[in-house]
Amino acid sequence: MLLYILVIGIAMVLVFCGNVFWSPIDMSLLKISLLTLMLPFLMVAWDGIFATLIRRAFPEKWFTKDVKFHDVGKKECKFYELLGIKLWKDHVLELGVFTSFSKKKVSNPNDPEYISRFIMECNYGAQIHLWNFILGFVPIFFFPREIGIRFILPAVIANSILSILPLMILRYNVPRLKRLLAVLEKKAARTSSTLTK
Repeated sequence: MLLYILVIGIAMVLVFCGNVFWSPIDMSLLKISLLTLMLPFLMVAWDGIFATLIRRAFPEKWFTKDVKFHDVGKKECKFYELLGIKLWKDHVLELGVFTSFSKKKVSNPNDPEYISRFIMECNYGAQIHLWNFILGFVPIFFFPREIGIRFILPAVIANSILSILPLMILRYNVPRLKRLLAVLEKKAARTSSTLTK
């Protein structure tokens, strides 16, 4: 949470100071302040539209553990490790509360059905953050050029950082969850075959 507040706060201070001191814009201090304060709300609303669309419009079967499109390779995981993901992943805000499924920790590690659901939620989350990253730049075009570049662009850059971090974490976690699920399914199969004998 602190990381999010820090990135958003720094972006807002830079936007405000940039438009007041470094490269003054011909605008009242009140208007600069209001536009600066509007930025986080604009980006959250924009991201929320696509999160809701992906969550509600696309069927769950597109995000299950068996869909190859969501597979994560060893090289990708190694890349995340080179970026130090193990050091910072616990400091990134997890918004599973909005989907009533927290991905912060595995709360039922011995239930294959729960782990399958966890993988599906990670795949949903990864796609939401990917599309928020890609389409995050669109709001620039809804505003006059000067406002788009001086106010919206810095907010979009901050939003992109805050979208890419959870995307990497979710993709990094999926292979581990799949390995855990494979172990649980083998264990369940052994138990089942023992009971039928």
